Amino acid sequence: MDEVPALPLLVRRLRGLVGLTQEELAEKAGISVRTVSDIERGLRRSVYRDTAERLAVALEIEPAERTPFVAIARGRTTGSTQPGPRGSGTAPFAVPAIPSPPTRLIGREREIKRVLGAFSDPSIRLLTLIGPGGIGKTRIAIEASLRAQGMFPDGVFFLPLASMGTAAPVLSAVSKALGVTAVEAPNVADIAAQLGEAKVLVILDTFEHLLPAAPYVSELLSSCEGLMVLATSREALHVRNEHVVTVTPLEVPVDGALDLAKNASTALFIERARAVKPDLYLGGRSAWAVVEICRRVGGLPLAIELAASRVQHLPLVALSDRLKSGLDLLSRGSADLPPRQRTMRDTIAWSYQLLDPVERSLFRALSVFVGGWALDAAHEVWRAPTRDADTLETLSSLVDKSLVVAAAGGPEARYSMLDVVGEFACEQAEKHLENDGLHHLHASFFLALAERSEREAGGSEQEIWYRRLVLEHDNLRTALRWASTLEDPELGVRLAGALWQFWRAEGHYSEGRAWIEEALARGSNVSKSAQANALWGAAWLAFYQDDLRAAHRFSEQLTAFTEQHEKSITRRNALTVGAMLHLAEGRFEAAVPPLRESVEICDAMGTPWLLATSKLNLALASMHTRRFEDASRLLQEAANLYLELGDERFVARANVYRGHLRLLEGNRSDADELFRKGLHSFVTLGDQHGIAEALEGLAAVNAASAAVEVAALLWGTASRLREVSTAKRLPFERTLIDRWLDEAKTSLGDEAWNAILSTGRSLDVEQALAGISAQAQ
Repeated sequence: MDEVPALPLLVRRLRGLVGLTQEELAEKAGISVRTVSDIERGLRRSVYRDTAERLAVALEIEPAERTPFVAIARGRTTGSTQPGPRGSGTAPFAVPAIPSPPTRLIGREREIKRVLGAFSDPSIRLLTLIGPGGIGKTRIAIEASLRAQGMFPDGVFFLPLASMGTAAPVLSAVSKALGVTAVEAPNVADIAAQLGEAKVLVILDTFEHLLPAAPYVSELLSSCEGLMVLATSREALHVRNEHVVTVTPLEVPVDGALDLAKNASTALFIERARAVKPDLYLGGRSAWAVVEICRRVGGLPLAIELAASRVQHLPLVALSDRLKSGLDLLSRGSADLPPRQRTMRDTIAWSYQLLDPVERSLFRALSVFVGGWALDAAHEVWRAPTRDADTLETLSSLVDKSLVVAAAGGPEARYSMLDVVGEFACEQAEKHLENDGLHHLHASFFLALAERSEREAGGSEQEIWYRRLVLEHDNLRTALRWASTLEDPELGVRLAGALWQFWRAEGHYSEGRAWIEEALARGSNVSKSAQANALWGAAWLAFYQDDLRAAHRFSEQLTAFTEQHEKSITRRNALTVGAMLHLAEGRFEAAVPPLRESVEICDAMGTPWLLATSKLNLALASMHTRRFEDASRLLQEAANLYLELGDERFVARANVYRGHLRLLEGNRSDADELFRKGLHSFVTLGDQHGIAEALEGLAAVNAASAAVEVAALLWGTASRLREVSTAKRLPFERTLIDRWLDEAKTSLGDEAWNAILSTGRSLDVEQALAGISAQAQ
């Protein structure tokens, strides 16, 4: 089957993003309308280079991204990486990249044809690929989705679910991937309302451990006409209208059939074997050995690839002989074991037997990681059996033997295991009674990582540590899960408490609260300092969810740990949370005394970041109580402290608050300058929440200046950013802004306001600011 061309989908999408009709695009590019029409209808699979370059300019594609566009337009590639117009950031929906296959797919055309046929059948909305682990379900899903992108003009979305521990976050994951999240805890109705009639494909990869979430998938399909779901699972989802494709092993040769290139399993073996041994000889007994190897592993793709990787160590005939004795249970395994365990375990066991004792020890230790690991993590978790064992050298050996995968790119080396290999490694660790010790070392390492990241928050290296936490999120969840089983829950409370600021930054409010509350429920005997830190985090996460009742409860528990007038961080945190709740509920005057005490405590204790933040909070209260001179001094002092610490994120936030103060004082010119300054910093940092804050400030300035059309435009752009990041406007922020926006909306009228708001929602920051300039002229 011919691959669906990428060019029609790409041109349609980019033309929509820059807001051009076909006629306007043709005029801008200096080509005929017929050419544009033929491209978008798929009648032209490629264009001349000059035409491609004209289109790239007309579609406002960044110069650095024009090369891939021209390649697609010339018919040279249909890869999943799609360029966007200048400053666009993302497509209409935030499309997660479809994984790029490192090798070609062999012997799966029948399955691909069935999947593509299902995509074109309007009666099929949910298709599930089922089969044992290592059979190639994910690979088939990726290939089919790459070929089917033209069938889903609004996007193809790939969601890997293997690391998700429970079914609860599935809807949030789908919502976040689609880029349509409008609430922190979206339900089906929220997603359906924003998705509308968009024609999209969502791939839910590795669903078998999340079957309780299957009804959500069914309900979502019922609510979204244009949605198609392709799931991969070791078990059917068991919901109505599900269509199942069973993925079977690759065909193996029959007696006398020695045309190895035409048989899927032997062709796969030869291609993978020649990747590691280009001079592989296939005459005489060697050819028969290939056939025998493929038979012995049952035509299972991963087993074939693992066997093929060993040809650099063993001749084919010797390899075949080893398989005869190493996979005795391949066809005679216990009937109560799943197919994966009757096949893959033995293939991996054979690879395991080839390792020396040091390699085996590290292999078992690595089973504790989820979602990959860095070299330092492997070094801390592994207790090498000999003094001269080197972690990097031994790990590299496991990579060479195809039991560990080294990730390409990135600032540091990162490794992972295929999940079936990891399962086998875990079984071996259990046999050696190593699991408890490994989990303790794993959790201790990630506790140290989390607490170090917490200490670095507010410093010049905070972004480096934040990115590390993002990479290790699955491992952090694993450590928390294991800690919840301990009789001594101190580790769990400390770990959850150290991560709350990370969860806040990532928008994982519900998950973070769940971990903290679970840890605290088991932690009555935990140290007061650990409990206090966790309660502080729980209060703030509830606050950001606008769950003020829960925030009050956590605040009261935190306050109970302190004595009046004591000088401690716990006392400062308790006072701060209580004061912010006063602000949230409009009791501005009541917030001032506790915030003043917070400043005094931090000043006495010499904690510069907390002192800066306490001054920032007191400045907010001072603004709301019209103590403008105090607010101005406090904001400047806070900004100076943040500058000394190298915390660019909070320098920008201080500038935004200074902008609001100048606006309250009637100095619109200074306010505009400060909001723009904060916006520039947030854009540089990639802080979507901060960008939205600064744009809202600029919208308020323009509304106060009677530039109501510009205000509506900026407000639309800020609203879209809020929805994508799931960050809510806090109550005291609404108090600062809504008065200006309400007046602007009344002045403009609902119909005109909503029309401009809609335009603003389609713009990125650069385009929105360009709109300001155009209005000014």
